[in-house]
Amino acid sequence: MKPEEILDPATMPDDLQWVVTHYRLQPNDPVFLLIAWHWNRMKKCEDTVQLAIVELKSALDARVESLADAAETVAGVNTVLAEVQDALATKPAQLGQQFEQELREPVAQAVSQLQTLERSLAPLARNFQTARRRQLLAALLTGVALGVLSSVIVLLA
Repeated sequence: MKPEEILDPATMPDDLQWVVTHYRLQPNDPVFLLIAWHWNRMKKCEDTVQLAIVELKSALDARVESLADAAETVAGVNTVLAEVQDALATKPAQLGQQFEQELREPVAQAVSQLQTLERSLAPLARNFQTARRRQLLAALLTGVALGVLSSVIVLLA
């Protein structure tokens, strides 16, 4: 949004029109210019946060799909284990060797998939924590800026 659009009463966003009418500010008032500038910066920040959320969701969707594949593999291992348990009742020695041959690969594959998923989610968790801290810091700084701005307005009034 261009500065002219923000300051023009005909095309001014609803949020800023409320500020103008509620506090009876003129669009050429320096306080209003500061509020409009801050409002525009916050809108841009909101867009950036929304983009980050979309990226996070797409990254998580891929990881969740990998996790679902790993869960299917584990479920397949459970059915094989049930079959092996039945066979062990009749042929313990022979089935012990067969059990080891049949399950070694699926179990190793499931374990490697889970380890890969854990390694791939570790940076994402750190990024998520960093983004959360940044959001909290931005909210704090916004509150401080608005508090200072309010104090200046009250002192000038």
